[in-house]
Amino acid sequence: MNEKKLVIFDMDGTLLDSMPYWEHLGRNYLLQKGIDAPPQLEETIETMTLNESAEYFREVFGLTLSREEIIREIGNLMDMAYRFEIPAKRGMKKLVREAKEKGMQVVVLTTSDQKLAKVALKRTGLLSYFDAVYTANQFHMGKNGPEIYERVCQLHHCAPEKTVVYEDALYAIKAAREAGCHVIAVYDPSMESVWDQIRSLSEEQIIHHKC
Repeated sequence: MNEKKLVIFDMDGTLLDSMPYWEHLGRNYLLQKGIDAPPQLEETIETMTLNESAEYFREVFGLTLSREEIIREIGNLMDMAYRFEIPAKRGMKKLVREAKEKGMQVVVLTTSDQKLAKVALKRTGLLSYFDAVYTANQFHMGKNGPEIYERVCQLHHCAPEKTVVYEDALYAIKAAREAGCHVIAVYDPSMESVWDQIRSLSEEQIIHHKC
């Protein structure tokens, strides 16, 4: 990485161990309502949008709240998790600090809310190392295409081939590679089923979190 000038870190599943909170969000919400969710709940709602999940909760579990109220309450649960609970992934602070000490530009690119991202990064002692915290919403594009990585590189006057991306999600790894960036994959249990594909697409892998 000595010749690299820009490092882009994903947040959820890479810097922060937040995926378990997202995966069990529906179950935790129902438990908060005093409802014992069935074992297959996560599998059932995995591919649903938030709107669809809220409607499913209304129909199947008899919630009398409106769909909008359910979505707001679910959002509040994650808000509290980012503010008070979600920890940094082991070893990631050291990697961020080392990149900064080498004189690289270091940024975050996340699909999460920017305000909550900054709160969580500050609480975990990571925020001060970053030159910028970008969200997909700022660019009006997702992380499933190369354009967002190309845009961040442009903002920092750095060519993609001089850029390293730390990422856990397969779709984002594919996009970063398509943009021409170097990719270091960070293992997360949520990506276990596609880990072989991730390994084949990334130049390096960080797997000490797998313990």
